[in-house]
Amino acid sequence: GLKQELFHRHKEAQQCCRPHNLPLLRAAQQREMEAVEQRIREEQRMMDEKIVLELDQKVIDQQSTLEKAGVSGFYITTNPQELTLQMNLLELIRKLQQKESESEKAFS
Repeated sequence: GLKQELFHRHKEAQQCCRPHNLPLLRAAQQREMEAVEQRIREEQRMMDEKIVLELDQKVIDQQSTLEKAGVSGFYITTNPQELTLQMNLLELIRKLQQKESESEKAFS
């Protein structure tokens, strides 16, 4: 939205600009657009970092909960190999739960 608004403002300014000032106006507008794009990239990077930190905290909370529940293989770690192992364990637990649920329905 910000870029679109800036683009429209630039277009209006170019239409009102005298021909001999047009190169200067375009150069200034180009700098302004680059600054806006840089700001957008920085805000996106900061948002991405915030999301990653929130996800990391969710993983730690999940590891802690499962460890406290006594589920084997779960403890707080940031080691990528251990995280992969824990994800695989969760998937196995989910599949076993699903099969158990299906078996209960078959006997009902």
